Amino acid sequence: MERRTFIATAGIGIGVGVAGCLDAGGTADEGDETTAIDEGDTESHGSTTIPATFEVASTATNSPVGGGELLVVDATIENVGDEEGTTDVDLVVGHTPAVEDSQMLTLGPGETADLTLEFQAGYPAGDTEEFPVCVDTGAHEACETVVVGEEGGNGDPDPGEDVTFESCERAIVSGTFEEGDIAYASTGFYTESGFGNTIIEDGITIGEDVAPFTGTITFEIADERAVSEGVDGVIVTVPEYGEYGTAITGLTTDPDDYVGAGITHSNPHAEECLAEFESEWEDETGQNGDPIPATFEVTSMATNSPVGGGELLVVDATIENVGDESGTTDVDLVVGHDPAIEDSRMLTLEASETADLTLEFRAGYPAGDSESFPVCVDTGAHESCETVTVE
Repeated sequence: MERRTFIATAGIGIGVGVAGCLDAGGTADEGDETTAIDEGDTESHGSTTIPATFEVASTATNSPVGGGELLVVDATIENVGDEEGTTDVDLVVGHTPAVEDSQMLTLGPGETADLTLEFQAGYPAGDTEEFPVCVDTGAHEACETVVVGEEGGNGDPDPGEDVTFESCERAIVSGTFEEGDIAYASTGFYTESGFGNTIIEDGITIGEDVAPFTGTITFEIADERAVSEGVDGVIVTVPEYGEYGTAITGLTTDPDDYVGAGITHSNPHAEECLAEFESEWEDETGQNGDPIPATFEVTSMATNSPVGGGELLVVDATIENVGDESGTTDVDLVVGHDPAIEDSRMLTLEASETADLTLEFRAGYPAGDSESFPVCVDTGAHESCETVTVE
């Protein structure tokens, strides 16, 4: 028989105990574990042991964060049962729930523990994206709504560094830079042919380009690419790529973002500057009012990483035609540090139409315990990348 704690009233008596059967007079049959308490009694003559039960006592996140940044969830878990126990505490993310992180926890009765769960946020389809994150113990769940934005938020990939975007043409990173640290700029610009960009094109690697130091790395738009050292730090000049203007759209200072061709810090001024460049380009090239040809952008991507050696790595992507005309393109899955196309789909979309597609490839076996490398979804006009792991 299943054992359940209950309180039952019958006449003038109150029964407290483990599930059994009361007879018509409100007394327990012989052998039952339920004890009847006469009116006026002040203490129970029976007791029940509650098994280990894990509750989420509190949660907190570093939301809002920027696209590609680490979203951190801190939680306090309490065992409100009478026995020691073990459970998996899962971080469940999204409107279509998926477990993104998990920790095994063992607690004695009445004991609490603080733990941290985290996952890498993707890039929002628009300016921001909101979705739930839940801490789930199996017996109890607590949820919060988090926000991912284009320009970042409270999440700081390196609390020891300070990044300031003074304008579209000048950005400064301050901190202590050790061997292996990196700082690279990405740009957006307009030439006579239209919009162009660079991804992690101009910058330095500490220990290779300059010696470790404490100070500043300053990025400035100039006529030519150069790196110069001064009293307070290093100046990296970024060439003027476009005749209608060049903007520093972001800086990459996290090695993982560098491997995945991602931006760690987005320039909040960039969108406004690029709009001005575009307006000037349209005026001088007669593009005002002309329809924009089909242009395919990767608005989101997700993988089933990590996977085991020899397993199928699956990449789900959403593609949008942001142009004014219908068009067709090949959407390629580009894999590895030495990029190779591992899968491809031909896609036709009307103006403003979106489509979801799946690309996949068979992972090899890592040389050691695990191997990480970038996978990119490339439409020819736009590319989005993530770092995946094979174990």
